[in-house]
Amino acid sequence: MKILIVDDHFVFREGIHLLLKQYNPVFEIAEASNGREALSLLKTRPVDVILMDSEMPEMNGTECLKELKQSEYSDIPVIMLTMHDQLNHMMQAYDLGANGYLTKDSSIKEVVLAIETVTLGEEYYAAAIRTPFLKELSKREHTFFDKTNKLTVREIEVLQMICREFSTEEIASTLFVSPLTINNHRRSLISKTGAKNVAGLVTYAIRNGLFVIE
Repeated sequence: MKILIVDDHFVFREGIHLLLKQYNPVFEIAEASNGREALSLLKTRPVDVILMDSEMPEMNGTECLKELKQSEYSDIPVIMLTMHDQLNHMMQAYDLGANGYLTKDSSIKEVVLAIETVTLGEEYYAAAIRTPFLKELSKREHTFFDKTNKLTVREIEVLQMICREFSTEEIASTLFVSPLTINNHRRSLISKTGAKNVAGLVTYAIRNGLFVIE
């Protein structure tokens, strides 16, 4: 696993670096102090995932994320690092295509879990900020037809299994993930589609050709 840590605080970068190496010595870790340095580094050093602070000098995390998702590096999952009170930064990152969100006081186990989750094509929300973040998402106005292209492959998989009346435990077992991960997908689906409940998700799937009643 090749990981890039992007943060302007040297002590924080080094701390995460050392903890990740202690957790798994085979991790290959690179560092950058701002978004511009990160983009430059990617030209010569490919990585599997990026941990990036939202606030940095020269080029902050949001600006870097925007460039990343519009470049040849758009497939690299990006986990944004934030503080508990920076919900606005999280919403901006969500709109730009961030794959995960961690607080800077997250445990190393949660950091590794987030890395493993996003590299599997799923989204990750830190436990400490999951509830306010998902509540903010739920406040947004959505229509049934404007968010189809925002669903990930895994979200479509989960949606189709919901349509086939699989339980949360059955979906989790089939996809080899935890029930909590499936619940997170369900909340994300409801937020992205504008549905109010499972029935709304089924209607959305049928209307958009994601599920056909046999």
